[in-house]
Amino acid sequence: MTRSVSATEAKAKLSDLMKWAVKTGDDVIIQSRGYPQVVIVPYKEYEELRQLKERARRAAIIAELQEIAREVQAQNEDLSYEQAEALADEITRAAIDQLEAKGKIHFERSGAA
Repeated sequence: MTRSVSATEAKAKLSDLMKWAVKTGDDVIIQSRGYPQVVIVPYKEYEELRQLKERARRAAIIAELQEIAREVQAQNEDLSYEQAEALADEITRAAIDQLEAKGKIHFERSGAA
């Protein structure tokens, strides 16, 4: 069962509220001037929420990339397969170069580029 307390009460009883949340698995809503502001949740629940948010963020990015791919495909229907492959290679190399320049990846090149 979710429990609500004032910020003043939460300050005075933080340790007890933490123990209660862990023991019961329930949330503690902390209010300020009668309005909910923050929630104390067991860490396991917090981790699950973070994972769900990350999955949703990735799904949104994938959907956006799929839409961009559809738009690009529609704009480039006149390209041959070979031209499309060359363009994809060029874009991939540019992306790798940018990530490498930002220090996000380290990429060893074999042979001449």
